Amino acid sequence: MTFGERQEVCPVCGERARVTRKWVMNKYGKRYDYFIYHHEGAIHYSNQDQKGQKYIKKGELERVLIETINSQDFKLGTFRNKDIKKLLVKNFSDIGFGSIKVSLERLAKIGMIEKHKRGRSLYYINTVSKDRLSFVINSLKIGLVDIDKDYTFKKHVFTYIIKNDHSWPLYYVPFRYVGDVDMRFEDIELHATDPSNSKDFKVLLIEDSPTDKRVLLKMPIPLLPGELRDIKVEYKWPEPKMSFVFSAATRMDNFQFSISGDNDIKLSASLTLASRNETRELSNNSMEASSPMWKHISGIRISDVEPFSVLQFKWKHS
Repeated sequence: MTFGERQEVCPVCGERARVTRKWVMNKYGKRYDYFIYHHEGAIHYSNQDQKGQKYIKKGELERVLIETINSQDFKLGTFRNKDIKKLLVKNFSDIGFGSIKVSLERLAKIGMIEKHKRGRSLYYINTVSKDRLSFVINSLKIGLVDIDKDYTFKKHVFTYIIKNDHSWPLYYVPFRYVGDVDMRFEDIELHATDPSNSKDFKVLLIEDSPTDKRVLLKMPIPLLPGELRDIKVEYKWPEPKMSFVFSAATRMDNFQFSISGDNDIKLSASLTLASRNETRELSNNSMEASSPMWKHISGIRISDVEPFSVLQFKWKHS
């Protein structure tokens, strides 16, 4: 039986088409409703049962757009409103072109994307690919804690002091965390806070592979040009190989690494300079201490770390 025709966006291909709603009775006597989308030279079918369909809540479209545009699967350097519509329509049937346009305009205002007009068409550019969200790490403290007392030092604490070295404010800052063990994002329990007031930063997941997590932190207050900001990131990811490697794309004035636990441990470290491909042994700089919470703390502190230098830390039973 046919109910009539109208124009709608096809959920299969994202193009507008004449749509016909129909229903049939299956052999069990249950009614089955479906849509037929009529294109030039092609017909697409869609089940009307939308139980698995996702819907975007009010105010959530910008978050969905940010996660989509900054995902490594997003291959479009420049894109239009309809390109985004095609990407989202399969999962979110209730999104309209008007809503996408308004949200893209907001993202353009805060620097997540740029817009350019070519003739009558409006194009957007993914500014993340142009390093628009980059920043300088003035100092960084990394602490690994052996909370399970198994030498895997699962708890990770990163305390940054970052600086905006651009001429525009930063509303979001990207971070990447990797591990040796396959983990789901929800299982590493990553969260970020401002150490000065303990307020949480909103975390947007933009890539979640088993050993690689990429996130954006939304600044509660934009980081203005030349300003500094403290950020503390904590997560849980075991290090069964009893080693940890770190590298940053910016110069760091100060860097500190420590491991804390109740078991006696010996820490070794090395620094490979990107400019000269030279490796320096840092183990002699290791410092030993204790605290009311942990019996053994081993750490390394260095200054003036070149961009893209590789810091490698290993530990073993003492």
